[in-house]
Amino acid sequence: MLAVSERNGASGIFLTLESWGLDPTALLAVLGVFLLWGLVRPWGQVFPRWTLFLRGRRVPRWLPLAPALLGAATLAPYGVVGVGYLALATAGVVTIRRGDFHSSGDALLVGWIGMVAFAVYGIALTIAARSYWLRTRPACPMSVTTE
Repeated sequence: MLAVSERNGASGIFLTLESWGLDPTALLAVLGVFLLWGLVRPWGQVFPRWTLFLRGRRVPRWLPLAPALLGAATLAPYGVVGVGYLALATAGVVTIRRGDFHSSGDALLVGWIGMVAFAVYGIALTIAARSYWLRTRPACPMSVTTE
């Protein structure tokens, strides 16, 4: 993996993590799960006690919503379109390049695993972000009626 990353021009931090046996994309996935979990748990609205200086304060609404909406807007379509393309490749309508894999079948298998993961995560992020959006929206001011 390290040689492939070097050949593809990966950044220094990416290569350092790879040399330590850490896949940077897996670390980013952990951050994504943390975001998703924060959108559905109470500590996503009020900082928990393990956040030393922030504990007990309200989480600004935009803090989890900005990355959630950006992620949902990019990952869900990417995954869904990718699954569609892989369905066509599986049916033999389009071809898939072997790339760094031993065979086109291996590339197709890895593609299915990745695209389904992107699609499921993107859709889950969309649902969680919408739920968070609705739960944290400001209350409507009472309308004043004059008689």
